[in-house]
Amino acid sequence: MRSNFRLATNNFLVIGTFVISLKIAPIAKVYQEKNLYIKYLKHQIDRDKLIKRLKIVKQANPSSICESIFKS
Repeated sequence: MRSNFRLATNNFLVIGTFVISLKIAPIAKVYQEKNLYIKYLKHQIDRDKLIKRLKIVKQANPSSICESIFKS
């Protein structure tokens, strides 16, 4: 009986860990984008690298995109 309970507990822990990691992934992506914009604004990376990493259209103005990301 104890081994079944232990097995069930371990299964719930594993499933819970995956659920938490799936919920955190989109948040991490937003912070990575914000860090890229900060580097762009501090002139640590150039416009072409920013466009390539974020896969945005070349005609878009990165500064205006930065403002909208920071407000979110």
